Amino acid sequence: MRWVAIRNIRPDSVLAQPILDERGRILLARGVPLSDNLLVKLQALGIGSVCVEDAATDDIIGKDFISPRIRQQMLDATYTSLNELVTDTHVRYVRGSRVRQKLRPLVEEVIGELRDLGGAEQFGTVYLSDGELYHHSVNVALFALGVGLGLKLSEEQLLDLGIGALLHDVGKLRIPEKVLKKPGRLTDAEYAEMKLHTQFGYELLLNDHELHGPARLISYEHHERLDGTGYPRGLAGSDIHLFGRITSVVDVYEALTANRVYRPAYLPHEALELILGGGGTQFDPVVVEGFVDTISIYPVGMTVELSSGYRGVVIHSPRRQTQRPVVRVIENRDGHPVDQTWELDLSRELTVQIIGCEI
Repeated sequence: MRWVAIRNIRPDSVLAQPILDERGRILLARGVPLSDNLLVKLQALGIGSVCVEDAATDDIIGKDFISPRIRQQMLDATYTSLNELVTDTHVRYVRGSRVRQKLRPLVEEVIGELRDLGGAEQFGTVYLSDGELYHHSVNVALFALGVGLGLKLSEEQLLDLGIGALLHDVGKLRIPEKVLKKPGRLTDAEYAEMKLHTQFGYELLLNDHELHGPARLISYEHHERLDGTGYPRGLAGSDIHLFGRITSVVDVYEALTANRVYRPAYLPHEALELILGGGGTQFDPVVVEGFVDTISIYPVGMTVELSSGYRGVVIHSPRRQTQRPVVRVIENRDGHPVDQTWELDLSRELTVQIIGCEI
């Protein structure tokens, strides 16, 4: 199995992982052949790549953050929770209690799975343009929990971190869609309107006494920056809660490495360089260090384009050397399968670099 961009999929390739909508419902199941008609429909939904079966990579099994079942449940719970919080505000007190009750057991299960995994890999993420907010929220929560585990937070802290991260962008549901989904650069006025989502989110969660204060603060502080250049309050240093400092790092990384309506995704190592470059200024260096220790930016199964012209699939991605994984070369410069695949350790072959990936 490997991840392939829609534009590069061969006719009748077979899905190796299901495609989920914004609620975690299965749009296309594993094992479905991808006809030209289906590929056109997937592109119309904003999907840039999918996981397919491939004879040259049949033995490659990538690890997701969590089991497919839990991801589906988290998407559904996040979708319903965010929408409950922004509708019928006169019953918000009752609904807020249900939100925590709904999310807590899922976050507890995720924490257990991440402990067993021993790290976090960004793998298995398929974005639908209409469901971007919900997929993003789930991935940010998973990244944040991976960092939290690395920082040895207590169980209760991890629960608050996970729940708060799932809800961190709830305020965006109060932003007009013409601004939220604008396929281009925002005007100054539109950007000012977009920034209000942090305040809207905090206000929506403020009266929910079932949510602990730190969990609520994430919605308010995930765009604050260590040097005081963030928003909405321009907080600096330790005035920003640890959960806000964690979420600010993973939120930026996750957003950069996902395709958006207004720009293509950054290469994972390019996004990581931006995070590392902001360590100590925009981002808490301890959090950045924890992030680097817990994530594999080129996870097993990702298809990459090499500076040599060949294409390969990641088969091993060692910690702290994630920009130079081990790949299996499967296609030549013309995009045709090679006669014999071979493995290339990019940590040793320093003249070869990753110049593209299919995400």
